[in-house]
Amino acid sequence: MLAQGKSNISSQSSDSSFMDLLSEERARLVRLCAYLTGNPGAAEDLAQETLLEAWRNRHKFAAEDLDSATQRAKWLSAIARNVCLRWGRSHGRDLAHLTQYTFSTVDEPDRLDLDDLPSSDTYDLEIELERGELAQLLDRALALLPPTTRAVLIERYIHESTHAEIADRLGLSEDALVQRLYRGKLALRRVMETELQTEAMTYGLIDPQRAGEQQRGEQETRIWCPMCNKHRLIKYYEPASGATGFTCPGCWHIAGHSQSLIWEGLRSPRSILNRQLAALSTFYWSAINAGKTLCLMCGQPCEGRIVHPQDMPDAFNYQYGDDGYHGVFLHCDHCGYEECNPLPHLTIDLPEAQQFWRQHGRVFWLPERDIDYAGQPALLSGFQSAGDSARLDVVYQRDTLKVLGIHETTC
Repeated sequence: MLAQGKSNISSQSSDSSFMDLLSEERARLVRLCAYLTGNPGAAEDLAQETLLEAWRNRHKFAAEDLDSATQRAKWLSAIARNVCLRWGRSHGRDLAHLTQYTFSTVDEPDRLDLDDLPSSDTYDLEIELERGELAQLLDRALALLPPTTRAVLIERYIHESTHAEIADRLGLSEDALVQRLYRGKLALRRVMETELQTEAMTYGLIDPQRAGEQQRGEQETRIWCPMCNKHRLIKYYEPASGATGFTCPGCWHIAGHSQSLIWEGLRSPRSILNRQLAALSTFYWSAINAGKTLCLMCGQPCEGRIVHPQDMPDAFNYQYGDDGYHGVFLHCDHCGYEECNPLPHLTIDLPEAQQFWRQHGRVFWLPERDIDYAGQPALLSGFQSAGDSARLDVVYQRDTLKVLGIHETTC
């Protein structure tokens, strides 16, 4: 009886320790569930359900991995993915993009791959999305190679077999294997620069000048303009300023930034654009909410003031037409930098608008109009989905442009 009692105490202590470890992951899981579902409101419940499911399946988690933060995170991320997929099916949401994640099921925690672990930083998940897209592109490229060439590349760079293992399996000397690998990589590059040139340039896998096209540092992306929904965005690079940006050939300049560290490690235009919009959101909305921000050029304090169509600075009127827009005007006394960002851009810079765009893919801007909101003068703007009736309405206080409300309609 005494031995049994000690066993129970040990078991209770172990369970308590396990719950403490799970609780440490809660904040990360909330962020992960919000990203995977696109529904921050449901993220808390989904994270809690993930933790409960992990508790119920704790016996499937290897004891020796209990103290490994990496293993726990991978295991819980796999469970969260499945929980979010079930939530999507029950709510009629298409979460097919989650299949790009290759998390194992809770039955196989030991088979998880380190490369499949999303970071706790929401935007680092874009790297995971890129990995899935790049893997598909690589599959297509490999399929165009001769079988013997394809086999040796897969063994070395996908299965990560050593030179000695591959040479022994193929009956080659290691020197001969190295030569075959070298020729295989050249063949793969030729495929990327010919049959798959457009896709390879989209992900930055080949130099546009090497391919003999896009000499001016411009390339068409697969991203539809969120303002007009009539043209695909052009990604450009300006050597003089070091700026990379995105513009619509038919209507607006969407985003641009010269600090490439913001999107370091990313190649997909959509991922780079997401990072830029996130950075610009902080920049512009600090100017609106606090009246100042840090200059993009010199990093010194930069003042912002709200402008209305009738007092838009002359230097910017040509960009926005005769009617003009409400917006925020920025001026830096230190370096002389000036910029005016109008309401359409301020709207797409909002995190909620970016999430709406990611969910629906093709959207278009709803022009601003004057309304009365809770007894005060306001502006209404937002975005409409091009594929269904979903829309995002953003209400601004007319004189300050501070956000009074954000409403999403899905019916």
